[in-house]
Amino acid sequence: MRRLIAVTGSMLALVSASSAQGNPPPGVARAIQMPDTMGANFAIADSATATSHPDDFDFLIGVWQFKFQARRPDGSFNAPFTGHWVFEKKRSQNAMIEDHWRADDPEATYDDGTWSYRTYNPARKIWEMVGVSTYVGAWQPGLMWRAGDSRMVTEWYGPDIVRFRYFAIQPNRFLWRADLSSDRGKTWLRDYWTMEVSRVAR
Repeated sequence: MRRLIAVTGSMLALVSASSAQGNPPPGVARAIQMPDTMGANFAIADSATATSHPDDFDFLIGVWQFKFQARRPDGSFNAPFTGHWVFEKKRSQNAMIEDHWRADDPEATYDDGTWSYRTYNPARKIWEMVGVSTYVGAWQPGLMWRAGDSRMVTEWYGPDIVRFRYFAIQPNRFLWRADLSSDRGKTWLRDYWTMEVSRVAR
């Protein structure tokens, strides 16, 4: 039976048709192993004092493939799926990056998925971003910065906040995790989304 595409925020969670009819499949084992404890684990208030540089996200430029897995509120995981993520740096007076994240779905068009636009604000010394999903049609604003060897992102998905950490960054691979809060940061569902990402081309 053809899988349907459901949307949580701007990332795509692929579910079976039976799930869309109210009979979710049982949870599966964690498919993406992280090297430490669960969660992105930083305070969203860090964005008020964080700073970044125009080249802090240059490592993303190119074509990547990923394995993505979502975690459920009960702690179990959805089945993982694969996809591709393309980053392109635009000619601009300030640093600007466009990226396209899409699941590998032969029944979807190429441009389905999530498009994000990231630009460096030299006055604030921080990256600003906005994302939009072709399945939702609502903008998701956010901020991005560097913290040591990691890169941090906070993004609003309607009333929800998601905090992201890009880490274990190497020339041809990195890990990515995200936590969800539906109460403005009081509590978090850790590793709500996780990805392992490897380079296809520069």
